[in-house]
Amino acid sequence: MCIAADVEKTVPGHPEADFGRTLTETGRLGVGPSVDAAVDGDFLYVIGDGNFSIADIRDPVKPAVTATLKGFGNTRQIDVANGIAYVTSREDGMFLIDVKNPAAPSVVSHYDTIELATGISVSGNVAFVSCRNYGVELVDVSDPANPRHLSTVRTGEAQSAVARDGILYVGVWGTRELVICDVKDARRPFIIAKAPLDGFGDGVVVRGKYCYVATGHHAKGMKKNDVSDPAFGNGHGLEIFDITDPSRPVFVSRIKMPRFYALGMDMWDVDIAGNYAFVADTFNGMFIVDISDPQNPRFVAHRQLDYAEKKKQFSYVGGFAVGRDYIYVAGGFTDLHVLAAPETAKQTLREKGTAPVITPVRKETNPRFTCYKPDGQVYAAAVSGDMIFVAAGNAGVHVLNAADGYKKTASFPTKGFAVDVKVSGDLVYTAESKGGLTISKWENGALQPVGQYRDPQYPVKQVVIAVPGKYVLLHVGGVNIHVVDVSDPSKPVLAFKDKQLGLLYGYQIADGLFENRWALCFWHVSGLHWYDITGGAKPVYAGNMALRMNPADGAFFIEGGALVTSKGGYFIVRHGDTKDPDTRYSVPGQPFSGKPVVSGNDLYISDRTLGKVCRLDISDLEKPRMIETIELEGNPGIVLVHKGKLIIPAGYQGLLVMK
Repeated sequence: MCIAADVEKTVPGHPEADFGRTLTETGRLGVGPSVDAAVDGDFLYVIGDGNFSIADIRDPVKPAVTATLKGFGNTRQIDVANGIAYVTSREDGMFLIDVKNPAAPSVVSHYDTIELATGISVSGNVAFVSCRNYGVELVDVSDPANPRHLSTVRTGEAQSAVARDGILYVGVWGTRELVICDVKDARRPFIIAKAPLDGFGDGVVVRGKYCYVATGHHAKGMKKNDVSDPAFGNGHGLEIFDITDPSRPVFVSRIKMPRFYALGMDMWDVDIAGNYAFVADTFNGMFIVDISDPQNPRFVAHRQLDYAEKKKQFSYVGGFAVGRDYIYVAGGFTDLHVLAAPETAKQTLREKGTAPVITPVRKETNPRFTCYKPDGQVYAAAVSGDMIFVAAGNAGVHVLNAADGYKKTASFPTKGFAVDVKVSGDLVYTAESKGGLTISKWENGALQPVGQYRDPQYPVKQVVIAVPGKYVLLHVGGVNIHVVDVSDPSKPVLAFKDKQLGLLYGYQIADGLFENRWALCFWHVSGLHWYDITGGAKPVYAGNMALRMNPADGAFFIEGGALVTSKGGYFIVRHGDTKDPDTRYSVPGQPFSGKPVVSGNDLYISDRTLGKVCRLDISDLEKPRMIETIELEGNPGIVLVHKGKLIIPAGYQGLLVMK
């Protein structure tokens, strides 16, 4: 969906009387589609389309590429500090690249972030990774070869963040907020203030006593989701706040870019050089704003990128970097564009300040749980007898013996981050992110690899056993579901694939099949989608129920249908139902969200986003009763109940077993 004030417009540019002169393009880097850029000293760093490039800009008119690396997945943002480039890559995590030799950069580590790695900013030895719905993850990068999780601050849907003097400023998307956090102790961050924005929040920068926020999409107060509502598409702008007291930000002013709305590339960025703000507004292009009087910002220049005929829209600006007299603009459909801005552009420098302190590790002391804590984050667990198979992120697969106090009996490396695991008979299926799906045989206390399935482009993020010995379902990349025939485990073969409108944030495929036939998956925009796995010669699409879903929610098959968490409660859906039911079974005053698991009369709901596990009594399905809510520092995945004990995969908090 793409709607502009002038839907017929194909010539780039906006009225100069309103948005300033048109910036001149002097060249392109020749690296192809780009999503972000950074300048550090005499070098330009560019990411996009899975690539990372370095260019010498000592002659800014003729930047020269010195090196290119490939294979970085769904790249989004880049920051460069102390000879290390930090690259976020959404579902592919964060890469740390040594760039001390611009002709020979090398990857020093690949870090497993808690969710979609989107924004990145470094202060001292702490990297702040904006992980969308999960908030901002703080990572110890004092040893770039061995980054370590420190903590998470749950800000809401974080897009971008920047820290100065132990204070973190976060552009939050859906709730349209600037969220400010105290991060002086990097292990104990907490929110100190929130300020409303008149658009979806993203890019943030701090200079002097002001914080500048780039916004987009819709303004506050939108009641109708179409152009008849004046707030529709009118959230694009730059907002300025006085942060003399960070705990009490004061709104100063805002300036608006042209009205526009387009799904897909929802990213907006800002940086400051002298008296000018440089703002990237995706399809609207690049803008320069005079902020010498913060109460009265005004446009002085702009540049909209080329019209992409195949896309039927303008190439979007993903990000940019400001250098001496030039702006290096990342064109998402085109290339890295070099724009001349001799009177305004100056290379931006980091403001000096006090970096966060990394205090000693705290030992897990929750008396209710036995905690097993591997080096990686625990995503999922599966049971076979007394053996607990644990998907432990960059630590691979660990095997624990429940009969021996949940002690580790073995561990096995994986080709990528181990993000899900299932067991069927003596076969273990591991989703290994960029490593694909690995099928192994468990015998004599060891995992022996049997077969592997890999997508040439995308990581595998979830595995579900649909028909033991026949079909597994995979979440692949950001939007795809694959049905894979594993009849011959040594040669798994793609049988069917699909994608629908929206994203697969994680664990959105229901476990197993309903009535031994129907698979269920949801995309957050278009709702629930059914697949007939066993009713014919091959799997096929089998209809949907259209509704907006919270990515944190999920579905679990029970007798008579699928229990689907939604809007603070749950409903029951059966194949063939197409209308969102009006009824949600809920607990008055105690809304819940997350991935459901039913065990007897107990319903467990784990919310990785909020760090909560709820337990409800559903002996009367229409009148659930809340028994307890467990709040965790980690990110709880889909729970297990083994011999009456609750087992919680809790991310970097480890595997928790209730005593």
